[in-house]
Amino acid sequence: MQAKKIVCFFSVMLLLFSGIMCSAGVAANPTATFSGGGVTVDLQYPEEAHPNTTITHNVTITSSTATTLYNFTVIIRVPVNSSWQEIVNGQDLISKQLPASYSLQVLLPQEANGTLQCFIFVNTSSIDDLSSTVYTTQVREMTYSELLESYSILNNTYNQLLTNYTDLNNTYTDLQSSYVSLNSSYNELLIDFSALNETHNQLLIDYNLLNVRYAALNSSYNELTANYDTLNNNYNDLESKYASYKYTSYDSLLANYNGLQSDFDLLNSTHYSLGTNFTILQTAWDTLNQTYTELKATFANLQRSALDSENALNVDKVVMVIFIVALVCLIVFIVYVKRKTKEPYVVIRKETVSMKQDEKS
Repeated sequence: MQAKKIVCFFSVMLLLFSGIMCSAGVAANPTATFSGGGVTVDLQYPEEAHPNTTITHNVTITSSTATTLYNFTVIIRVPVNSSWQEIVNGQDLISKQLPASYSLQVLLPQEANGTLQCFIFVNTSSIDDLSSTVYTTQVREMTYSELLESYSILNNTYNQLLTNYTDLNNTYTDLQSSYVSLNSSYNELLIDFSALNETHNQLLIDYNLLNVRYAALNSSYNELTANYDTLNNNYNDLESKYASYKYTSYDSLLANYNGLQSDFDLLNSTHYSLGTNFTILQTAWDTLNQTYTELKATFANLQRSALDSENALNVDKVVMVIFIVALVCLIVFIVYVKRKTKEPYVVIRKETVSMKQDEKS
């Protein structure tokens, strides 16, 4: 990082030095003009320049009437070691309506010393031949005073850049420390966010379970409310019946009271029975929910075991296929070897056997 900063710093210094050298060596831009047949050519160029620099010659061609430009040719030469060296030779043969402008970038040689010679030729629809030779920029070496002035400007610029570099370096150090601190805080916040995200997911799961339980309890509550309304209606009926029998005889009232009391006891026992049944059903629901969770986990384990068994079976199948292929290849190789062996052959040699005659015979 430090090396990159130094390289960038010296690159900026070099560019500034080049700009200062060019600005120190270029004076005001004079203009040369020549015309004919209603066509005017203006040439703007720097008054002086130094070797090994790039200068610009701007050519503007105008006309007092509607005129078409057919040919524009320019040749620029410079004195180099007591001889003329051509540094620009350009031609434009594309027809275009005037006015027209050209910007010529001229690179001066290292040994250039003297005044540039610029030849311009123009051919238009109103005039066939309009040309002129103009001596433009004076090329010379830089003097000691100019170099000294450039050095002074460059030294001031260097001091300013050094001050700016020190400030920027301090700012960079502060920003680096701030970045380290912020990065640490960001990592801590990221860890806290992960923990909060896990807590949020767990709370969401618990909320869904509680929502299911609430729906079941709400259904039970609605059933109990309906039963309560039924019992309340029965009680109101009994109360109305009691009111109708209020003025009857004592015996009938007592009999009715006993009947009503028995009905009330029956209804009360039914009420408590329903409450007991609700408690039993709630317990059974909790048990079934727990059993469902356990069965779900067991199912997942069985599914995982089945998948592992299937993978193992596939591996066994692949091994068996490889074994069968190897066995077939071995059999084919044995057959091939047996066919390649040469068949046995018998050599029968014919010989003439001569027996000596028996001397005795």
